[in-house]
Amino acid sequence: MSKLPFSLRACTLLCVSLLAAAPVAHAGEIKMLMQDMKLAMRGAMASTTMPELSGYVTRLESDVQQASRQPYRSDQPTYNEGMQALRQELAEVDQAIHANDMNAAKQALCRINDTKKHYHDLLD
Repeated sequence: MSKLPFSLRACTLLCVSLLAAAPVAHAGEIKMLMQDMKLAMRGAMASTTMPELSGYVTRLESDVQQASRQPYRSDQPTYNEGMQALRQELAEVDQAIHANDMNAAKQALCRINDTKKHYHDLLD
């Protein structure tokens, strides 16, 4: 066994462990964001005022933006396609919010839920 200085061995072990943990960290971050999206979606659908709905949609958009930047190791093209579809549907929700049309906003959110199911099936 080679006699590397302690600090070089420690650095090597740290680098190897960080590289090994990187995919897990990304998967964990995506999972956390998806869980928060689920909570934001529930809150939005239960909203009774436009400011409340708008706040949940803003949170949802932030989560989507963060999740869009995450690598997805098993099928990146399909993941990217799903994130793009989600951003487009959120733009429809925003249009309904700006028009002060809660019914249309919630209908657009329902379509987002259908898209979510579709892409979850493709990525499972």
